[in-house]
Amino acid sequence: MPVLRIAALFGYALLLSAPAFAQEQPVIGVSAPLSGSSALLGQQIVNGAQEAGSGVATIAPADTECTPEGGEVAARSYVEEEARIVVGFLCTESLLAALPILTEAGIPVIDVGVRANRVTDDREDTGHLVWRLAPRSDAEARAIAETISKRWRNEPFGLIEDGSIANRGLVDTVRRLVAEEGLEPAATDNYRPAEEKQFGLVRRLARTGVTRFFIAGDRPDIAVIARDAAELDLDLQIIGGESLLDETSVDQPLPEGIVALAPPYSYAPPEADGVEDIALSGYGGVAHAAVEIAVRALELAEGSTRSLAEILNEESFETLLGTVAFDEKGDARAVAYRPLRWSGSEFIFDAEAAGQ
Repeated sequence: MPVLRIAALFGYALLLSAPAFAQEQPVIGVSAPLSGSSALLGQQIVNGAQEAGSGVATIAPADTECTPEGGEVAARSYVEEEARIVVGFLCTESLLAALPILTEAGIPVIDVGVRANRVTDDREDTGHLVWRLAPRSDAEARAIAETISKRWRNEPFGLIEDGSIANRGLVDTVRRLVAEEGLEPAATDNYRPAEEKQFGLVRRLARTGVTRFFIAGDRPDIAVIARDAAELDLDLQIIGGESLLDETSVDQPLPEGIVALAPPYSYAPPEADGVEDIALSGYGGVAHAAVEIAVRALELAEGSTRSLAEILNEESFETLLGTVAFDEKGDARAVAYRPLRWSGSEFIFDAEAAGQ
């Protein structure tokens, strides 16, 4: 039986067995940018939330506009609507403006898109009622370093970046983290992005004798590097970051076998096999999981002396992204970056690379 059908039957059973839910569905706010340049991503959040909340909660979307003012307006609307919990938020400015208002009203927030470390690092000092499914800003570097340590501990490896501030910083962090594991790259290099050919870089790599590289760069550049390496009979093993899931290159597709590290909502995770008619694309999957957590927390709160905050801190939650529990800061423990292997047409979960 499809998962959604099971979920629907389970939700129907809850309506029969839980009088409070049956009489009036709880309001779950969904904060997302629904106008401007981020509207497409915001709609993904709303779609995923609506799928998860259908039949068991009233989903109330609000446009944060990715501005502080938008976040504040959205927060006040949820106080007026007596929302029990809020999920969403894609932009730091909106979330930080909304949190004081929602915390004062006792409304918890499950963040799906803001990665800034301070959101949860400062939670003890601010008292903000915030929990996070989005990865922390340092999560990508840690996932890359862990993968290098696992796959290439006994093999020479190299680090390459495209010269941008972000990717230079990413490589520097990865270098520091693998050094903590007693590993040092055997080669480092950089390249100029958006070039039609990268033979100069490839020849330098060939002279090092190293064939295993983490490359911090955009998908089209990595495709060109892999193509030129193959033309010079250099068999590279390439690991990339989350940016490999971004724009495609019609002129130069990725070759099979390249591995990307990405959070589970960037693709359809293995736990979602068999799920029908669900918006898992982009932020749809993580928003769906956030509402699943919210609904379950509200169920546990019915007739309980525990607050929603205590429940979110103490419980584990089954979601389409797997089992989720939050650490002492409020960050999700189980929503980690996972290795994906390019099959030639799509990225698929790489169980071998994940050690499963």
